[in-house]
This record gives sequence, structure tokens and C-alpha cells, in this order.
Amino acid sequence: MTGEIERLLELQDKDRECEELAAQIAHLNRQRVRLAERREQETARVEETRHAVHELERESRQRNLDVDELDTQIHAYQKQLDEGIISFKEMESLREKIANQRARINQMEDEALALMDKIIAEKENLSRAEEDLKGRLEELVAQDQSLGQRIAAEEAKLAEAKESRARIAALISPSLLGRYENLRRSFTDPVVPIKNGICTGCKLRVSGHTVERARNTDEIVTCENCSRILYIR
Repeated sequence: MTGEIERLLELQDKDRECEELAAQIAHLNRQRVRLAERREQETARVEETRHAVHELERESRQRNLDVDELDTQIHAYQKQLDEGIISFKEMESLREKIANQRARINQMEDEALALMDKIIAEKENLSRAEEDLKGRLEELVAQDQSLGQRIAAEEAKLAEAKESRARIAALISPSLLGRYENLRRSFTDPVVPIKNGICTGCKLRVSGHTVERARNTDEIVTCENCSRILYIR
């Protein structure tokens, strides 16, 4: 096996290392994205609970305003009864309105009490959810920091591998390096051994002449089927 082939094999190994490191970095970055999505989702769920509490409180305030308004109407009707000069029919109408308004107030007060109970329960749920979220966010942030450290370490390895690759590539003739790079566009293994007369890249048999050239000459030999660069150990 020639020195050029050995350098090509070193380059191929380094390219595989770079690809594996890049794939690992991409995987870790995807994990980091998923962590960020989980943080957003869990925060959003607590925000939904907080919004629900605010809506219940707004509804409670509105019910109190409605009760106050009805009470004001009752006082106005009562004043008309006590002070106004009105017919019997008008008096009966006012009394009926007062009775209806009081019945409505009683109903609304019952509803307001039930609403307050719901608000108290939802506030307790919110308090628990906020406490749980705090712990979950701390855990997710710690995981994110760990992933960040792992990504930084893998990126440092990748940078070192790329520098090593550049040093190896500089030792290879430009024409041969160009052939190798062109093959890498199609194959992850542009340089492969011949075993039992078969190219281990495309798994097809090569000619006896090709086998002899790979074994006995210093020239670069390629597979007549797939064009990969061949060698025999």
C-alpha cells in the first residue's frame, strides 16, 4: 500500500470523525431545542392557570357591581313607594320589581359565594403550579447548561479534527485530493480495500488486472464499477 493511499485513509478516517462529531453536535442541539420547548410549554400552562384566576376575579368584581346596581335600583323603587304620589297599579308594579330584584340579588350572591370558593381553589392550584414550575425550570436550566457544556466540548473536538484534517490534506497532491473530494460527494468511503477480488465499496468483482495493479504498483488504482480508489493491504 503506497504512502499516498495511507494518507488518503488517514484523511478518510478524519472525515468520518468530523461527520460523527457534527452529527453528535446536531443531536445535542436538537435536545436543547426540545428543552426550550418544554420550558415554554410548562410556563404557558402556569400562565393559563394564572389567566383563569384573573378571569374569575374579574367575573367576581363584575357580579359585585351588578349586585350594587340592583341594590341601587331597589332603593330607587322603594323611595318612589315611600315618597311618590302614584296609583295603586304603579305601587303593585314597583313592589313586584323590588321582589324580583331582591330574588335576583339573592341568586347572584349565592353565585358570587360559589365563585369565591372556585377562586380560592384555583389560587391554591396556581400556587402549587408556580412552585412546581420553579423546580422544573431549575431542573431544565441545569439540563440545558449541561448540554451547552457538552456541545462546547464536542465543538472543540470538531475544530481540532478539522485542523488535523487540513494538515493531512496538505500532504496529498492537489490532483489526488481533488479526485478524493469528488468521490466523497457520492460515497462516504471513497477509499476501500479489495478483498477476494471484490471491491468492498460496491461489492462487485474487479478484474484480475486491477487486483494486480493494486498489489504490485505504486499508482492509484480505481474500481472499474464504482470509481472508488482501491488498495490491498
